[in-house]
Parts: sequence; structure tokens; C-alpha cells
Amino acid sequence: MLSLAQKIAWALAGVFAFTFAIAFIPNPLVGSEAVFKTNIGHDMVHLLTALGFVIVAVMGEKASVIFMKSFGLVYIGVSILGFIMLGSTEEGHLLGIIHINAADNFLHLGLGAGIIGIGFFSGKSMSKA
Repeated sequence: MLSLAQKIAWALAGVFAFTFAIAFIPNPLVGSEAVFKTNIGHDMVHLLTALGFVIVAVMGEKASVIFMKSFGLVYIGVSILGFIMLGSTEEGHLLGIIHINAADNFLHLGLGAGIIGIGFFSGKSMSKA
């Protein structure tokens, strides 16, 4: 039976895979002309993130919890770096590769904090076992 952490990891894998897929279809949310600016580099990060969540979901509860906590910290770091690099401009490229904008930075900050929280919440059952 899957643990809560594994179920959430599978759900997050689905969300990131969906985000990757819709970037190639004109839509108002994700893409080069959307609210959340992406390019192929950014889209590939979404795909790799989805694959990461699939791998840890298969590996088990502990791997899922550790990945969520670590990934959340990375996303918070990415958002801080994005805020620093963009300054007062509305959009640009993170490390010269990943197309981002201010909306992406706020989304990454919220996702990072949320995924860390989910990691701690879903990992509580591990300490009881």
C-alpha cells in the first residue's frame, strides 16, 4: 500500500508532467506568451522534476519525504535567485537559460514552501512507525 508521501509524490509527478505537456499547446498559463513564461529549458526542468517525483514515489515513503523537503528548498532558492537576477524587470533568463518572469518567481516561492510543508506533514507517519 502506498504511503501518503508516495501518493503525494505521484500527484506532484502528474502536475509537473501536465505542466510540461501544456507548454507546447497555446494556453494562457504556461508558455512563451503565457502568464508563467517558459522556454524549452524551463519546460525540460518540469519534465525532469516529474521524473524525479516518479522515481521517489517508486522508491518509497522515506525517499519521497526527503525529496519533497529537498526539492522545496531548491525551489525556494530558485525563486530567490530569480528575484535577484530579474531585479525590477518583468522577465528574463535564469542563469541565461531558463525563461522566467516575476509570476514564476512567486509561484516557485509558494511551491517551494508548500512542498516542504507537505514533506514534513506526510513524513509524520514515518516517525510513528
